[in-house]
Amino acid sequence: MDQSNKLFSIIWRPLLACCLLFASCQKEDLQPETIIDPVEGRVLAADTLRSGSLLGMQIGENHEAVYEKIRQIGIEKNIDILWVTNPQFSGIEVLKGKLGYYSDLRLSSQWVPSDYILFQIENDRIKAIYNPEGRQLPKWPAGRQYRYTINVGDPASQVYNKMLELQSMKKYKDYFTAISAFAKLISKPYDSRMSASSEWYLNYRQPDQKNITRNTLLFKEGVLKEIRTLVQAAP
Repeated sequence: MDQSNKLFSIIWRPLLACCLLFASCQKEDLQPETIIDPVEGRVLAADTLRSGSLLGMQIGENHEAVYEKIRQIGIEKNIDILWVTNPQFSGIEVLKGKLGYYSDLRLSSQWVPSDYILFQIENDRIKAIYNPEGRQLPKWPAGRQYRYTINVGDPASQVYNKMLELQSMKKYKDYFTAISAFAKLISKPYDSRMSASSEWYLNYRQPDQKNITRNTLLFKEGVLKEIRTLVQAAP
């Protein structure tokens, strides 16, 4: 298991809460949690950069240019996930051909936020499916197997077509009114949706494995304006 997967359990839930808090400003809040720090541990160092560059990420560059630098950083530091605070959206068509770009996909209703389904994606396949209680499901929807049933192990390319069909059905269409995908796989190409994000998070362990570094990238008017670096003791 690589470093970013080891960090998954540490940062996923708090950062998702952060992203959902951001999304609540769009009147699409899914969870009322207010945890905003994706890394826990004693703070060892902190810094803010507003000019120049860090690890090749240049202040003043646009989203796509910065992302290409991050892909190189991912190779050097063995990172596979970039956390992107994209606003939630409706309609699975937004992710046509891009389901495999993210390691998580959450389908929920903007009217009943507590009712959602979470998919984990790995190697362009469904790795796991979770309900709101955190229980793993073998498939979704439950019950009989239909052509639109999404199963663990299904290729992402097939899942998109199944979701299109589910979205057209009265019983399931509400699940597609508040969709979120925050964990961007660095190995995958740039997604134009990322240009709508004002904050990106990059987390990685130092070579000694004792410290975790988080780079918070802040964008404004389409370009990188600020990089905040926080170094904390690994929990």
